Amino acid sequence: MKTKVIAVAVLLAGISLFAQDSVPAPAAPEAAIASAEAAKVQSDAAAEVNKAVSTHVKVSAKSLVADEIKAYCEEVGITIGEVTPKDAIYLKGVERVNERAMSPNFVRSRTMAYEKAYHKAVASYVMDKFGAESIEQFNTYFRDESSDRLQPAADAKSTVERIAEKTQQLAEAKLDEGLRALGVTPEGSLAQKRKLAEDTIVRNSMRNAVGSSAGLLPVQTFEGWNEAGQYAVGVVIRGGVETETIAECLRAKKRPALVRPEAGISVKEAMPSDEELVSQFGVRLFFDRNGAPALLSFAQWGSAYTGTDADAAEDALDHAMVQAEALANEQLTAFINSSIAVKESSEKGETKASDALFDANGVPSEQKTMAFVDRAMKESAIRGTDTLRGRSTVAKKVVVHPANGHKLAVCVRMWSFGQYDAMTRIVEKPKAPPSAVQPPAGGTPGTRRGRSYDF
Repeated sequence: MKTKVIAVAVLLAGISLFAQDSVPAPAAPEAAIASAEAAKVQSDAAAEVNKAVSTHVKVSAKSLVADEIKAYCEEVGITIGEVTPKDAIYLKGVERVNERAMSPNFVRSRTMAYEKAYHKAVASYVMDKFGAESIEQFNTYFRDESSDRLQPAADAKSTVERIAEKTQQLAEAKLDEGLRALGVTPEGSLAQKRKLAEDTIVRNSMRNAVGSSAGLLPVQTFEGWNEAGQYAVGVVIRGGVETETIAECLRAKKRPALVRPEAGISVKEAMPSDEELVSQFGVRLFFDRNGAPALLSFAQWGSAYTGTDADAAEDALDHAMVQAEALANEQLTAFINSSIAVKESSEKGETKASDALFDANGVPSEQKTMAFVDRAMKESAIRGTDTLRGRSTVAKKVVVHPANGHKLAVCVRMWSFGQYDAMTRIVEKPKAPPSAVQPPAGGTPGTRRGRSYDF
């Protein structure tokens, strides 16, 4: 590619020199033809360069998932962040999978990526609903143009003198060793520093929110990957009056007014195919055959075992299934009864400073510094409690990821009012009182002894 571009440059240079040195000048039509041909060659070369560059630009997996979420929202007629006429709101979260597809930890990293994406979406919702913000802004301007700006203060002790006083207090320590212990090189240490100028502006903000996160329902999950083997997962969650009311009813174990007999389906019908299970995370709401709301919780985990021992591989997969079941339960609890505490902070600013540095002999030199402040932190903690009554395991499967052959231990747990009522009847079923002991017919109370073998 470079050869072709260089050749074009040489060709153009040759045409230019020919036009300048030739006498007489070529006829206008011939010059126009030559110029047009050269322009075409240059254009073709540029097009090939652009094509080569474009083919090497990697589209991130996160952007692919974001595009897929956008397409999904357009298909179902929703807008992220916009409240619907039914007072529902949809939010999204997208997170990169830190491990590549061929890593033995890929499956677990993928699950954790979903958890982070879900946290992002939930934290965003709760922050907008319950959040409060405080901000601070600092602006400092200082400039020293005094006649003695390059003179150290007369009463100031040098850095070396101050450190020396401290190191003298160190028992049985030489001065140089003490200085080095304090992180200072004894040779060439700077004695003083005097600020000549500063221009700083910094803005700090702190946002906090604590509120209920119950009823925030994942409605769709996504997975995307690019040609570099990078994966990302995303989730769209729904919040609002209906889902929060359902969560309140589940928490109180009282049937909600919201029933949809016409939409009722069996658990088998609510279960996705094995192919769909691969990218299924989180809680889903459906209406059972009685039209009452019920929940399915999809969770998966994986084994990182790469050995050849069949028993060890089976044990590792069994362990992964235990973890998947725990995740499925946690997700149900989070939907039914949970709260979240969110903390976000950001600091941004710019600092420009000029200082006079004096060496141990008091000779000054100027040093200029330029720095940007750019820090952000987000923390969220979800906590929940709920009884396990009403839950059951409807599926435990090992599903193979189509891209890399990894085995996914998938567990699906269900909560329904029918299951809760059935378990309650079993637990609270009244027991029959013990019947009175009747004496043998025709007999009277007495005692009897067997043979004695005492000696």
